[in-house]
Amino acid sequence: MALRLIFFLLVLANLVFFAWAQGYFGAADPNREPDRLGQQLQPEKLRLIPSDGPTPAAAAAPTPAVAVVDIACRIVGGLSMVNAEALKAAALAAGAEAQLMPQVEPTLHFIVISELPNAAAAEKKAAELKRFGVVEQETVALDGGRMEIVLGRLPTEAAAREALAALNKRGIKSARIDARDQPPTRARVELRGTPDRLLQGLPQLIAPYADAAVTQCPR
Repeated sequence: MALRLIFFLLVLANLVFFAWAQGYFGAADPNREPDRLGQQLQPEKLRLIPSDGPTPAAAAAPTPAVAVVDIACRIVGGLSMVNAEALKAAALAAGAEAQLMPQVEPTLHFIVISELPNAAAAEKKAAELKRFGVVEQETVALDGGRMEIVLGRLPTEAAAREALAALNKRGIKSARIDARDQPPTRARVELRGTPDRLLQGLPQLIAPYADAAVTQCPR
């Protein structure tokens, strides 16, 4: 009998606790989910925003247009170095871009008698060469009053060695071969500019140069 009474009292206590926890007695728990939803202000205005990727406004913004400027390019060849420099200056003055492109000259192999200390020594050596039958010779002044005598300018080393061997057979032992790079004597000019300015003004720019040849720039 006593155990049955205790069982009913425990059941009754659980029912009372459940009713109190649900707020049936007027004291509601503010941390329960129904109360938190009721405390939200204007929940219909809530929007979910992805954590990555552009926002709708950013995605709808147009991409700025990039202006593309058409550039014409021409190469003017067949010019001496002096004329190429003059054309470059005229093109720059006309508002175009201009770049000088010197043409590389081949190396020449000189046969020389060098390190002559002064003009008197050069004259003495020249007279000696004539007695050996060497008529083709050129006396050149160097820095510091020194002189040299040039006996030939050959395009290849083999040709220079052959000529030097012929001089040695004549008894001329002081000559030697000296390979020398040559300064450019001709050049091309690369011109760049807008088509309306460059192509229309190009005939006038190259008019003073009869040997000028115009080609398109390589792509």
